[in-house]
Amino acid sequence: MKKLILALFVAGLVLAAGCTDYEPIPTGDQEDKVIVGFSMGTLMEDRWIRDRDIFLAKAKQEGIEVIVNNANRDSNLQYKQVMEMINQGIDVLVIAPNDCYSEVRCVKAAKDRGIPVISYDRLVMNADVDVYISFDHFKVGKLMAQELIKKAPEGGYLLVSGPKSDYNTELIYQGVMSVLESNIESGKISLLGETWVEGWTRETAYQYVSDQLEMYGEDIKGIICGNDSLAWGVIDALSEAQMAEQVVVSGQDADLVACQRIVTGKQTMTTYKPIQELVEKTVKVCVDLVNGKDIMYETTIFDGTYDVPYIYIDVVPVTRENIDETVIKDGFHLYEDVYLNGK
Repeated sequence: MKKLILALFVAGLVLAAGCTDYEPIPTGDQEDKVIVGFSMGTLMEDRWIRDRDIFLAKAKQEGIEVIVNNANRDSNLQYKQVMEMINQGIDVLVIAPNDCYSEVRCVKAAKDRGIPVISYDRLVMNADVDVYISFDHFKVGKLMAQELIKKAPEGGYLLVSGPKSDYNTELIYQGVMSVLESNIESGKISLLGETWVEGWTRETAYQYVSDQLEMYGEDIKGIICGNDSLAWGVIDALSEAQMAEQVVVSGQDADLVACQRIVTGKQTMTTYKPIQELVEKTVKVCVDLVNGKDIMYETTIFDGTYDVPYIYIDVVPVTRENIDETVIKDGFHLYEDVYLNGK
């Protein structure tokens, strides 16, 4: 009797389940699961941690397994990690190179094994990757210069760019100069100095600007920085010289601390790059590559040897005037976190 009752109870559960819209997701064999190797050159900046976390969450949502490695700004380590991922049987390699030139060997190793490669945010040069997915870095530089000139249309400027081993810095520089050149030629702006900071190290940016302040002092009216970490070092130097709110300073990535500096007036602007969209496009392309689908792209970019398919994402300038309507409205940062130190 008990067995009969139990059988009826189980049958009732099955029938009840059959009346719902729920359909179990077929798991399939483990061998059928897409495995993506995500090789990251660094996790030093906040934005890269955000990239990793969003990528893992999105991939899990799509049923994709991800192997993540952080090379900690070491190209030899990145190559070793990529070889390990290849041997683990990845289906796609997504690489944010530490060095845009050295990591060509990572791409070659993957393609020699028939594994497609996505260059993520940073382009690997001379490598003929399957697709480059990134932001419009030329526009990043253009926006930086435009926003600073609004606040400081005349005077001396410094350029504190990222390392030349990251091709994005060249694109940003081109964007900056597309705006500054006419102002320099007219005599409104004078370029007092420029530097390329290896490793994006905040301390190097701090020391460079400290030295320039001793030479030029209050002649410095604007400083264009390659990212928000460099801007942090620059603003520390300006603060020591009691000039933090007298000099306009740009950055990019919309790091939380940068947004906090913007609302208190120490940093003039940053550039918001919607990482969620970057990740979503990348994950979709991973699946398309595995399934042999054609990749839809807007244009190509020359990597020094090849014209590479280029999927680019638009960027947005963030200032004190529009911060609520950009990074906060988009959920990139919380209002209470941005305004932690007041307005």
